Amino acid sequence: MPPVINGSSISLAPIIEEEDVESREAGLVMKKLKSVLYRGVERYLTCENVILPRNTLRRAALDILDLSSRHSSGLRGTLIDLYLEDNGKSKRLAQVVADPRRTPKTIIELTLYRDAASDDRTLQLHSSYAIKRLCKP
Repeated sequence: MPPVINGSSISLAPIIEEEDVESREAGLVMKKLKSVLYRGVERYLTCENVILPRNTLRRAALDILDLSSRHSSGLRGTLIDLYLEDNGKSKRLAQVVADPRRTPKTIIELTLYRDAASDDRTLQLHSSYAIKRLCKP
C-alpha cells in the first residue's frame, strides 16, 4: 500500500506520456511535410490537386523521427529531402532543415510515388514510400 502524505498536494499535471510527446512531434513533422509537399507540387508540377492516402505522411513522420533519433544530433541535425518518383524518374520537390543554425549530420531521403491513377490535373500518390538515412562524417 502506498504511503499516505498528509498536508501535501501532489499534482500529476506535469507528467506527460512519452507517446503523447512522440505524437505531437510526429504531428509537427507531418504538418511540415504536407506544407513542403504542396509547395513543391505548386512550384514544379502543373497539376491542380494532390490526393494523398490518409496515413502516409503520418507513417513517414514517425519513420523520420525514428531514423533521426539514431544520431546524437537528433531531428535538429537532420536534413530531409522530399522526392517524387514518376515512371522511374525521381524529382526533388523540397528540402527541409529542422534547425538552419546547425550543420546537418543526418540526411533522410523520403521518396513518394505517383500512382498510376494520376492524370494531368490530379497528382495521386501511392500509400507506399521509400525512406533512407545517410550519415555525414
